[in-house]
Amino acid sequence: MILYEAIKYKYPDVDPQKDFELRNDGDGSYINEWHLDVSKPTVEELKKWWEESKANPMYQPPLPLDYLAQEVAKEKLMRKQLEHQCDLLTNELKALKNEIHLIKGGSET
Repeated sequence: MILYEAIKYKYPDVDPQKDFELRNDGDGSYINEWHLDVSKPTVEELKKWWEESKANPMYQPPLPLDYLAQEVAKEKLMRKQLEHQCDLLTNELKALKNEIHLIKGGSET
């Protein structure tokens, strides 16, 4: 049983840095400190939560290929947005250049 995962399953918003402290002195892990407003869980409760967490995992990390596909899609979208902004700026610069030429008495290009 992994105590941390059992506790996070039951109380997903707890902060292990301030709400509880686990310890292992060589005879197995245990809750050394418990600072939540609920009673410290029993071994039986922890086992139950651990079994439930294995049967109903809260979060499954994406497969590496799925994650990479998502990142590539984000990058493509960002690239398109940058290209669009670049096109807009290029058009603005051309318009400014034409205005300068008109003001100086030159011809438009």
